[in-house]
Amino acid sequence: MSFKVYFLTLGCKVNSYETAAIGKLLAEEGFEETEDPSSCDVYIVNTCAVTGEADRKSRQMVRKARRVAPNAIVVAMGCHTQMCMEETDADIVVGTDDRPALIPILLEKLNIRKSDNPSDDLDAGTRFFEYGSVPYQENTRAIVKIEDGCNNFCTYCIIPYSRGRVRSRSREAILSEISDMAQKGYREFVITGIHLCSFEKELGRDSMALGELLEEVSKIKGVERIRLGSLEPSCMTPELIAKLKEIPAICPHFHLSLQSGSDTVLKRMNRKYDTDLFRRVVKDLKSAFPNASFTTDMICGFPGETEKEHKESCAFAEEIGFTHIHVFPFSPREGTKAWNMDDQVDGSVKSRRTAELRSISDKMEKERAKSFVGKAVEVLVEQAPGDGTYEGYSKEYVRVIASSEEKFVPGDIILGTVNEFRDFEIIGRDFTEKS
Repeated sequence: MSFKVYFLTLGCKVNSYETAAIGKLLAEEGFEETEDPSSCDVYIVNTCAVTGEADRKSRQMVRKARRVAPNAIVVAMGCHTQMCMEETDADIVVGTDDRPALIPILLEKLNIRKSDNPSDDLDAGTRFFEYGSVPYQENTRAIVKIEDGCNNFCTYCIIPYSRGRVRSRSREAILSEISDMAQKGYREFVITGIHLCSFEKELGRDSMALGELLEEVSKIKGVERIRLGSLEPSCMTPELIAKLKEIPAICPHFHLSLQSGSDTVLKRMNRKYDTDLFRRVVKDLKSAFPNASFTTDMICGFPGETEKEHKESCAFAEEIGFTHIHVFPFSPREGTKAWNMDDQVDGSVKSRRTAELRSISDKMEKERAKSFVGKAVEVLVEQAPGDGTYEGYSKEYVRVIASSEEKFVPGDIILGTVNEFRDFEIIGRDFTEKS
């Protein structure tokens, strides 16, 4: 008998990758993934705990699973459940340390195969669990996870508690997966992790370990683009940036996690840099990659944030000239130091500051799109509607609408010149295939 499984994933790209990994393991056991939750035998919610709101939504989605699929086995896994293992609305609960234990537990519950104490693994949270080659891709980009966990303990963040300490995937496994995906036709690879620059930190390495790995990745046949996930400014040393400059496949798009443009707020957040260091990193990256795009995350209304600090944050964002800012109102997370901090900012003030910073982000994103007019761009085709237009992203991660009399398919890389911009998109004509 074939069992149907439905997945609901909350949170980040790493969670999506791990959902795909569990899906692969279940497929090997004969499970069939379905997009209809009401018809499934197993309903899996991969939870998130990055904010208090994410926690609330995770609990809500587990309860919803019970309503939508009353006869299914409901599974809750991931960061929220790591912090809240007594999730009573689920039949099976696994965290991040014991996620692989889900398979034998589920097989036993379905009377397929008896489990031999699958969660009795005392080392589970201290090593990277290897799933093998995971068939997770975002449109035409392949996502590859190389690291898990974080050692930083920022005062607002629950991740070191829910994900554990840094542990890295073996280079051999990473290179094997990328080689396998390249043979399947993927040309852009997004390298992701919880704290990317800490790759092999548990082995005593610094951030140059990441640079060395990326150099090895670039030598794999078929790899034409390497896009990096979120990077910590404190890890972006001149040596690492010089190494990145030597790798032609590196996309000139860097997501540098800022969180605040006020030094006093950064100190309360226990971030490991100040605005001077961030400014230096951006300067060095612009020198190495003259047309680079910069994106970031920023929090509005962190405890104690004054109007002056908010204005400092906005001014610094404009100084850097980000292509896009992911702006979040501060969400207190129980279990973090910020949960008990004095001077919590009123919700209406947080909302206003969030709106102000998002408005600045929109303005900078439009200015960035405008700056591409008259320039040549390389586009990885993601959508080909069939009307002579093609949609995709440039290496700088700007959305492009390209037209051509030639025929292309998703996955092709095409070249052309930008003629105009429209809000957050750039538009070009007469694109040709990259030789």
